[in-house]
Amino acid sequence: MFSVQKLLSKDEQFYDLLEASAGEAQKSVQALNRLLSAPNKVPKLEEFQQSKEADKQITEKISQALVSTFVTELEREDIEMLSAVLYKVPKTVERFAERFIVSSEMVKETDFSRHIKLLESATDQVVQMVKLLRKGASIDRVKQMNSALQKVEGDADKLILELYKDLYSGKHHPTKVLALKDLYELLEKVVDRCRDAGNVVTQIVLKHA
Repeated sequence: MFSVQKLLSKDEQFYDLLEASAGEAQKSVQALNRLLSAPNKVPKLEEFQQSKEADKQITEKISQALVSTFVTELEREDIEMLSAVLYKVPKTVERFAERFIVSSEMVKETDFSRHIKLLESATDQVVQMVKLLRKGASIDRVKQMNSALQKVEGDADKLILELYKDLYSGKHHPTKVLALKDLYELLEKVVDRCRDAGNVVTQIVLKHA
């Protein structure tokens, strides 16, 4: 086990900010899942922009706090790295939403249900793992959660290979193939960003065990 005090002195602000960042990442994915669950509904980009901007502000607050706050034991690079990786989740989600809106007439009949399950699972794991930093966590517990996150990422890799096979079968119009390939790869990248966040949390825990 490791102590909260050994990580971020007595100031809780870093835990608050990192958890808020993970929460914004999760919100962006929840908005994405709503979009994918109702593709015939006219999507609005504003909701995704709000999550990204909110997370950007949190990231800036973390950077400012690092300048003015004395941090014990936990290296500032760890905080900055986790903050940066978490911010990439809503940023990538926004990119997907932009591309989806542009190509919605062409791809709206596509079934994204398997992606939704993977995205929900990945962000849930990330939120729980970030919260463990405040509570303190055993190495075994963090490794177990990170392994579950790695499995989600592996499932996402298998899914995109399966989808590539369908895309390149010759059944689809070339323009639709290009649009879906782009969207599938962005969805996989969201899962990859979650995996990266899990790896950073695991490294922090191992370093301070």
